[in-house]
Formats: sequence, C-alpha cells, structure tokens
Amino acid sequence: MKLLEAVEALYEARPYPPVGFLSPLQPLRRDDLPLLNYRAAYASSFGSTAGAAERPRILVAGCGTFEPVAVAAANPGAEILAVDLSKKSLEKLRWQARWRGKSGQIRRLQGDLEGISRLEGKFDYVIATGVLHHLENPARGLRHILTRTYPRAVFRCMVYSEWGRDLLYGAKKLAIAMGADTPRKFRRLMGSLPGNHPYRIYYHLYEDAKTDGGLCDGYLHPCDQPLPALGWKELFEGCGLEATRFLQRPEGLPAAADRSVKFAKDQGLWERMAYLEAIGALEENLIFFARRASESGLAVDASAATSFEWNPALLKKGTLRSRLLGLNLTFDTSRHPSSLDEATRRRFLDALLLLPKGNG
Repeated sequence: MKLLEAVEALYEARPYPPVGFLSPLQPLRRDDLPLLNYRAAYASSFGSTAGAAERPRILVAGCGTFEPVAVAAANPGAEILAVDLSKKSLEKLRWQARWRGKSGQIRRLQGDLEGISRLEGKFDYVIATGVLHHLENPARGLRHILTRTYPRAVFRCMVYSEWGRDLLYGAKKLAIAMGADTPRKFRRLMGSLPGNHPYRIYYHLYEDAKTDGGLCDGYLHPCDQPLPALGWKELFEGCGLEATRFLQRPEGLPAAADRSVKFAKDQGLWERMAYLEAIGALEENLIFFARRASESGLAVDASAATSFEWNPALLKKGTLRSRLLGLNLTFDTSRHPSSLDEATRRRFLDALLLLPKGNG
C-alpha cells in the first residue's frame, strides 16, 4: 500500500480528532480562537492590518473532523475550504458544522492537497495544522499550496519537532520492533515497561493516547516525518516562506532564548527556537505564522501604529487565557482602543487581542 493510501486508510478507520455524539453540545475553547484569526496572522506578518482582505478566503489543509468549525468561529464572514483525504472525517465535520451553525461558511473537499485545482481559486490564509509532516514529500506539497495563494497570503502552521517528540518517536520505534501495530498491542507494550520508564511516563501524559484515534495519529501513523527546528527552517525557506511569529507558551517563545544566550545578528527566530528545542523548553509542536519572504519589504513597524482594532474572534466582553502571555486577560470590545492605558494596550497587543491598524 502506498503511503498516501495508508494515511487515508488510517483516518477512514479512525477519523481524527475523535468527536463524540454529544460534542456539538460542548462549548468551543474560545481562548484558542484569537490565534486562528486571519487579521491577527496578517498583522503579525506585515505589522498592521492595512491591506488585509475584508472577506478572506481560507484554506484549512488536512482539516480533520473539527478544526474548520473553530476557524469559522474565529473568522466571521470568511469563506472556508476544508480539505482532507478522509471521507469519514469530512462527514463528521459536516455534522459538527451543521449543529454549530457554520455550514454556510465551510465547503468540504475530499482529496490530496496536491490535487487542489486552479478552479478552487486563490486563498488569503492557509491553516496547516499537523499536516505537512504527514505528507510523503512535505516540500512539494507546500509548494503546491503556495500556487493556490495570493502574494500577500499569510500562513498558520503547526509541524512536529523531532526533538520535542523524541520520547514518542523512541516508543514508536520500539513498537515497530515488537510488532505492536494496533492500539491494543501498543497499550500492552507500554504497560510491560517499568513504571518509571520515560516512554511509559510520556505515554501516560500524552492526552491523545486516551483514544484509539489519538493513539494511532500519534504513535502508529504510517507517514510521520518530523524535523528539528532548523530542518523546518530549511524546508520553509526553500519554499520561499519565512516565519514571522511563533505561538508557543511564554517559555517556548523566541524571546525566552534571548534571556539565556546572546545570538549573532544573522541568527533569527528559527535559531532561537532551535536553542529552546535543544534545552527541552519547547512544546512538542512548532506553531507559527508565516509569509512569503518576497513580501517582507512591505512589512511596517508595528510599534509605530497609532490606531488599533479588536481581534474579530473575541466576544463582546469576557476573560480568556492568553497562551502567548500565560495570563488571564479581561477585555471589553465596546471600549475604543484609544481609551486603554498604555500598559493594558501593550498586553493586549502582545496577546493579539488587539491588532495594529496603521497610522492615523
């Protein structure tokens, strides 16, 4: 069986993420939505929302059973194309979207990412969460996606860090050697290890391993090609893309590296992430916004902005937990940003709850 067919078979058998019958009754995790918003990605990549599409076309690549619903909630009015290999995953997505009132925003397309045709038009925003490392040829797949985007398109990517998931990959190699190729066999293998074995400890901490679908997606995937941070840098830059902002927790953000090491002038965000990866400070996944390197000359200094807007993913008012700051932030979008004191405005900007519009 070819790799692509094996991946399709995996998700046909066990759509991911697993969604239960009552899941439409569970509220969305609103804390995550601002970092899925197109205007936040655009402002992070170009310094302000000036020039951003008013009604963006969004491609959710390798969408699975649920992510486009969250993307729709984070981007009111956007047009979303959700692409996945698995027919069953897309059926579950259809059900989720219908029950959450998002069917009108989301169109589903079954197939390979490299099969997205010109007839689908071009996109302003691409979200690729946990998909590039599952492609047989990640660089080729990314280049094809780029042909389906506008020049000033922005990207939100999550890719696996080889070092950040080293215990998972060690356990995966052990499972291959022992023939533990089903969830039942894999769980039995983990149970046979000493209680203090690193593979067993990591397995019990790995939230997805609680379900068969999550375990297969993490430990038994037929096409899993992680890279270290500098390997991903080479791949993305080879495709003409540059990372503009990482979306880790505070201890895994590039600024955390600057507190420990003095980097050379020619060392950028990826080198800082490589350092954090090496000392174990990084989360297991690399999450970041990106843009075409050829468009970098159009970026402006965000600190020079004199007008601001609220992130469209926010409710009218409330409190959310910012993963970028590790803080609970209380907001009220009925207040004009100019009424905020400088310290509050800076916190909201750092958390991407508030976005720079430009000057004037």
